Amino acid sequence: MSFDTASKHKTISNTRNSLSIDGALYHRLLAKLDESPNSQSTNPERIYRRLQYAHPNLNIHIQSDGHNARTLTVASRNLSQGGLSFLHSSFMYPGTDLTVDLIDNTGSIIPCKGRITRCEHRGGRIHEIGVMFHNEVCLHEFLTQNPETLLYSRERVNPCSLDISVMVYATQSDLIAQIQSLTEHTKLKCTYAKSVEEVFENLDEQDLAICQLSSDIPAIAETIRTMRNEGFRNPIILIGCPNSNLDVHYLIACGVDIILPLPINQQTVLGSIAEYVLNDWTPDSLESIRSCVSPESKNQLRIELTKLGIILNKQCNSLKDSELLGISQRVSMLSPVLGMDPLKSVADEIIQQLSTNASAQELTPQINQLSNLCTSLRNAA
Repeated sequence: MSFDTASKHKTISNTRNSLSIDGALYHRLLAKLDESPNSQSTNPERIYRRLQYAHPNLNIHIQSDGHNARTLTVASRNLSQGGLSFLHSSFMYPGTDLTVDLIDNTGSIIPCKGRITRCEHRGGRIHEIGVMFHNEVCLHEFLTQNPETLLYSRERVNPCSLDISVMVYATQSDLIAQIQSLTEHTKLKCTYAKSVEEVFENLDEQDLAICQLSSDIPAIAETIRTMRNEGFRNPIILIGCPNSNLDVHYLIACGVDIILPLPINQQTVLGSIAEYVLNDWTPDSLESIRSCVSPESKNQLRIELTKLGIILNKQCNSLKDSELLGISQRVSMLSPVLGMDPLKSVADEIIQQLSTNASAQELTPQINQLSNLCTSLRNAA
């Protein structure tokens, strides 16, 4: 299997789609289509999951040897590893070759060649067009994770196809028992660890790691960062529910590849593992995907850090030690996602000083420095 690796470029269409819908109306239409009986039905022969891919202005280039070659702007509906569906104002013939300008997580365009395989009337002048790609794509390049995302590609997985070594790091015995039950019919060779020390005793022998997300997000993030720093470049799946999108970006920046929300079941656990058994990947490709943060997410991070800087500036002389520690930990968490190592260094220094019984009042110079670095992001946000 090989993923489409066409070159990227940055020209995103400003033309309205053929249905002349965008914004709230576009998202209401997607929601209505998802609620329809046809959408809820499953095809037992379907290989890949269809995940919502909401881009109201997507360019497609119809290929033809005759006079019908043309470019259209359409509204996408969903994306799978093997194809795309989009909404258009008129009928399109199955068998038509085309190139779709997919938009990846960085806002770049990835041209993907394919062929129309279906055209279904959805009501009024709305037609849904299904496209099968000539080369499969990597969903993680085009869809961003959030606290509710189930970002794996396959509709179903044959348990016997999973034959790798897996490290499972979980502090709760019930989660370990659940994973044991869900994977019992696979060929997975699982090693279970309840402490960080046990993780590193056997990590070099593992093809994949599964970690449990506890309420102490910085602690598990530090464990994952250490795993990466120690040279573990294979996939890491995190089971749990982050509090926000910002926490998701932070955990991915630390080295997480898939976040698997609770509750888990056999399909979600095996589907996530299969992502790295049945699909091609390299350590470099995983790192490249983790480093992709959308412009919108970067802007959210800058706004959050700016707000923290303003709080520090206004409350510098009245901050309690616990309040300063919480803000510094938050800054230390979020700043690496933007590549701001100097900001993280100042935050870490404050955390270290507080751990040695320094008070917030004694750290005024460091607080001012941290505040200035955070609020300097205001113009970029």
